[in-house]
Amino acid sequence: MQKVGYNKKDMNGIMKAGALFVGIALGAGIFSFIIFNKTRVLENKYEVRINNQIIIVDVVRSDKDREKGLSGRDLLGRNEGMLFEFSQSDLVTFWMKDMKFPIDIVWIRDGLVLGYVEHVDPQIGVAESELIRYTSPEPVDRVLELSAGRAEQLRLFIGAEVNVRPLLQ
Repeated sequence: MQKVGYNKKDMNGIMKAGALFVGIALGAGIFSFIIFNKTRVLENKYEVRINNQIIIVDVVRSDKDREKGLSGRDLLGRNEGMLFEFSQSDLVTFWMKDMKFPIDIVWIRDGLVLGYVEHVDPQIGVAESELIRYTSPEPVDRVLELSAGRAEQLRLFIGAEVNVRPLLQ
């Protein structure tokens, strides 16, 4: 009777091939996970261009997300912001509930700046019922929140063009 089996050299080759296969599969899985997560993160990121300067914004469309806004965040970078989009133009009111830093608020309709409020104070410690409300000067379809002082740095003016496009196309 003939003995069937693998010698040590064959086993080393099989183990190396198996390890290579596991490594490739693991690498592909990690790569896919990273790409998927980056894509998910970028889905709500848009580029806003004002006076030839670019701001990367989180886009907010739902009532729940609008209510939360920037509250709870510790800061907003110089070239970061939050863009609130509305399905139709309307008068909108914003407040600084649970905000930790001052911002500039920019009122936009049809791609043009209608007005803005600079250096809006976070009103830390003020009761919710006492918070100042900021209402758009006329109906708007978008509101852009920026770090305080950014409107001045952008040389923002009423009538300035605001171009918005998604980072993922």
